[in-house]
Amino acid sequence: MNTRLRAFLASTQFDIALAVIGLAITQVQLIKVNGGWTHASLAVQLFMAVAPALIAIRRVDPVLASVGLLIGTFCSVVVGDIDFVILAGTALALWSLASRCRLVTALVAGAVITALPIGAKVSWPFIANWLFPAIYDGAVDYSSLPDASDSYPGGYSRILSMEWPVWLSAALFAVCVLGVVYRLVRQRVVVERGARGRLDDLRAFVPATVALDAVLAMAAASLILLDLGRDLGKGLWWSAPGWMTYGIAFSALTLVLRRKWPVVPVVVLAIGALLAYWQTSFSWSIVGALAVALYSLASNRRLRLSLPVATAVLGALPVVAELIRYSQMKLVFPKLKGYLDWDGFTGRERNFPYEIMVDHQWPVLLSAALALAVAAGVLARLYRRNRAAAAREAELERRSEEQDAAQVVLTERSNIARDLHDVVAHAVNLMVIQAETGPDLLRRGDRDVLEGFQRIGDTGRRALGELDRLLSALRDADGVPDPQLAPQPGLAELRQLVRDVSHDRLAVELELDGDPEVPPVGHQLTAYRLVQEALTNVAKHAEATGAKVAVKISTEGIAVTVTDDGRGFDLAAARKGSRHGLPGMRERVRIHHGTLDIHTSPGAGTTVEAWLPVAAKAEVGR
Repeated sequence: MNTRLRAFLASTQFDIALAVIGLAITQVQLIKVNGGWTHASLAVQLFMAVAPALIAIRRVDPVLASVGLLIGTFCSVVVGDIDFVILAGTALALWSLASRCRLVTALVAGAVITALPIGAKVSWPFIANWLFPAIYDGAVDYSSLPDASDSYPGGYSRILSMEWPVWLSAALFAVCVLGVVYRLVRQRVVVERGARGRLDDLRAFVPATVALDAVLAMAAASLILLDLGRDLGKGLWWSAPGWMTYGIAFSALTLVLRRKWPVVPVVVLAIGALLAYWQTSFSWSIVGALAVALYSLASNRRLRLSLPVATAVLGALPVVAELIRYSQMKLVFPKLKGYLDWDGFTGRERNFPYEIMVDHQWPVLLSAALALAVAAGVLARLYRRNRAAAAREAELERRSEEQDAAQVVLTERSNIARDLHDVVAHAVNLMVIQAETGPDLLRRGDRDVLEGFQRIGDTGRRALGELDRLLSALRDADGVPDPQLAPQPGLAELRQLVRDVSHDRLAVELELDGDPEVPPVGHQLTAYRLVQEALTNVAKHAEATGAKVAVKISTEGIAVTVTDDGRGFDLAAARKGSRHGLPGMRERVRIHHGTLDIHTSPGAGTTVEAWLPVAAKAEVGR
């Protein structure tokens, strides 16, 4: 079998095609008007007219399709002429149970569904009363009807003694079992769905495709055909051409265009509704189809087009009915020509059918009621627009959150990069400086050499430890901080930092005023990194012989001052360079809403002053 054909047979489009064909066959049966159709209740007739449409959902919700189609088969058996289209649809739906339900659930559901007609025998008098109310309300004297009545073969006595064939239920259940066996043998992977899942699938399926509009159009045509067929013996249908009834009924087929060209079904169905209204008292089916077309017009097109068209059509219906006269009416209903009766009261000939039609005006209230369908379409359009806007807003919020998260990551990486620079650059510079003192240490003796190497080793180990902790933070994909990252260096570690930097060629003093445990941890870390970066620059670039670190701690904040007697530098040139030290210091201070001032000039030394307010962050947060 061709791959494309196999895919089509396995798709819902195939079911939609079967539903359309079934509805077309049902319309042929409606035109014949045989069996017990004309004696069944209106609800039964309407259901039988549209029951084949359930074939379209046999894979989406096989339980609902099986129950509905089996009821349709049951009704067709009762009225005396089994509908093989609906029966075939029932078998297909039962076959599909195994593809959407668990195996046990499919078998149980199939057994219960196929047993429903057999159980109907228990309450058959009540069911028969509902299906054929004329039997009990006295509207028809069924006792006088012969069993071979042309209007209903078998007579009403057949209804009272009717029994559902047990073999038919057994055959339908066998189809369900075969579907389960086929699934097991082929080991097909299917999507098992519960009741809620099938309901969600049905909600997504019903408005999904234009192909479903064909099912809607055929179902509407069947309803209109049934509605008008029940009224052919009444009213003035004799004056209409023979094709008009079918033309009005099949005007509902234009609903296929309700999404792409909604103006077409609105105009065509409005004309059909007006013609039917002249001929009969009222036809809810075609008015309902017109309401669907108006709803589609308002919900699928811009308001500047849909509202004027809907207003013009609804306003034209009562206006045309009011202004039309005999010369136009006989063109529509040619049998009115020459149909004259003598009126003894007026003493002249009158065309009574024409006068009845003209007097049968289209109610303005009916147009107003149809305007509700337009309003519903406008509301549906606004709802979809608001839902789309809400979806876009949610998507923008999601992207914004992702961007914020990415920015947090970038910011954190920037902080870690600064920490890497501070730790590695500081430690490596100290190691280089200490290594450069090696020749002097050799002249002093072995003890000084060993102490120098010990300091280099200690500095290197501390640098490796901090570097390892920083890299472990970078590798943490879950955002959980590594336990080794805590505690971070604070103000209390400044003494060790000063001792590590100090050596024979560079004397560093520390003045620590206040309790180093009082400021927040983040402020302490920032102050420590500022001193670390400043001392690194002193040791690496300043060629200084002495430096002083002054840290004053108060309840308002932390004041940091680092001075050296080195050669200084050009601050403007340093800002344009590619060094990371000074920008990192400014960024750290900016995060805490602090200030950073650097006073230097070539040959005059350098002073770095920073102020980290502790209360500023709280004030900003408020």
